[in-house]
Amino acid sequence: MRDYLLFCTYCSSYTLLHRYDKETGTFLGEYSLLHNAYTHNSVVLHKFLLAHLGHALRAIPSQTDEYRDIICTASHFLENDIDKYVEESLALVKYQERDRQSEREIGQVRLYILEHLLSHELDALGQVKAASSAEGQVLLGKELGIKRALELVRRVLSDKQFA
Repeated sequence: MRDYLLFCTYCSSYTLLHRYDKETGTFLGEYSLLHNAYTHNSVVLHKFLLAHLGHALRAIPSQTDEYRDIICTASHFLENDIDKYVEESLALVKYQERDRQSEREIGQVRLYILEHLLSHELDALGQVKAASSAEGQVLLGKELGIKRALELVRRVLSDKQFA
């Protein structure tokens, strides 16, 4: 797999794009040795593009002499800030994971509340006496429906996939 860099011929400056990730449709972004991670976003690329509006830009693939020459001689755009951008990217990933976990826990609490409400409704329905056989059939249908709903909620709560 090839890495790429974007080079501004006017300023003799470059930004590293690294590999193209086909799954996300983006480049891995700049790499931080401090964090041993890529930015996994295009913040630095966007800043590079804005800083070099109207300049001639070239995408250069790795494993070429031109790539090596540029790395050795040209200035690396925002070189001193890359660690900060990677740190922000990692913090965003952690935040998104915590947010996803919070949403999952809220969903579980909602299921427990639903189970409690259905159980309470089933108990209350069991206390109601039917005045006629037709009303008894309606109450029986309601009771069976609530029991089925309660069974489904309990099955979801006991499923390891949703725990």
